[in-house]
Amino acid sequence: MLSAYSCGVFHLRCPVTHTPFSHSAVNQGHCHPRIAGKLTLSSRAFYNSVFGRFAQAVTDMFGYDMVLPMNTGAEAVETALKLARKWAYMKKGVPEGRAVVLSVEGNFHGRTIGVI
Repeated sequence: MLSAYSCGVFHLRCPVTHTPFSHSAVNQGHCHPRIAGKLTLSSRAFYNSVFGRFAQAVTDMFGYDMVLPMNTGAEAVETALKLARKWAYMKKGVPEGRAVVLSVEGNFHGRTIGVI
């Protein structure tokens, strides 16, 4: 996928509520049995047999040591804020508790404490 600036973007967004049972850009029929039989509604709160393979594939693809998928966009933004602050403390020498996060008015990233 390419962004508006032709930058490569890797984006896997499928919140827990977005399954073929609710809505999709492709008409898959109403609860098509072949599709329903292949899909499971999964959360990282529970063990599943494919997460390890997924994590390995992502880390191999991008050359990372680890991956931390989130269930929602709000979780992703919260985690990004925490990682940015940690990076500032560890790599840039910002004194503990002195990191500043700037936010732009009018954007919506969920209703969590870090993004409000």
